[in-house]
Amino acid sequence: MFPNDAAFSDLQGLLPLSGMSAVCEQSNTGYTFEVSGPMIEPRQVSCLSSSERTLWISALREHIQEANAHCPPVTPAISILSYLIPCDQLWKKRELIRYLTSCPILKWEGKAIHHMGHVIFLSTVQAAHTIDADFEDRIMVLFPEDLVFLSVDSHKTLVIHQGTLPLNAIHIEESLMWNGRYEFQITGDLMEPMLILCISPEDYTKWIFHLQKPRPIHCGVTLHPPPFVPTKYRRR
Repeated sequence: MFPNDAAFSDLQGLLPLSGMSAVCEQSNTGYTFEVSGPMIEPRQVSCLSSSERTLWISALREHIQEANAHCPPVTPAISILSYLIPCDQLWKKRELIRYLTSCPILKWEGKAIHHMGHVIFLSTVQAAHTIDADFEDRIMVLFPEDLVFLSVDSHKTLVIHQGTLPLNAIHIEESLMWNGRYEFQITGDLMEPMLILCISPEDYTKWIFHLQKPRPIHCGVTLHPPPFVPTKYRRR
């Protein structure tokens, strides 16, 4: 364990202590406790004895308290969302990426956001699960292998996880601009189609570039390379 982070060999990574909690678990199978925190799944830690578990929980809680004391106040940091959303400028996108990778995200599921790779692109969009449904404001974040949907509360003080789609399981259907709107549809075998409405033509072009996959071309004619002619039969 480090002053501001905890390292677990079985987790293969570092977990920030700020915002983390350590809770003793009552178990008949061993001496365990649970660690949890923003943007990470709760983890069960097994110790060799009751005294070792007590030492770990005591040390973790002490360092968590110290880490939280050195963190900046939450309210000023979160209030920046009201300035970054909608992220209609490049500097807002950059700051929003930096903010999302360090702030608590409610209802987060799966691996920690720090382990998802670098953010390729991000923008605020409106999304609807069906054409007849009402559009809802979303922050759409593209990682190397996943597409993450986030939202903020009405006061723009909390970020909420709304879902994650693996890129290898989705396709997009490009739509023509209709009534001044730039939109495309996300489809997949195990999901209901989603309609995405971009706030600018630049965002629309970026999303199409990053998400559109080349369709396989099936041709009935197979082209073969020309036959090899031995040197002695070549014309001089």
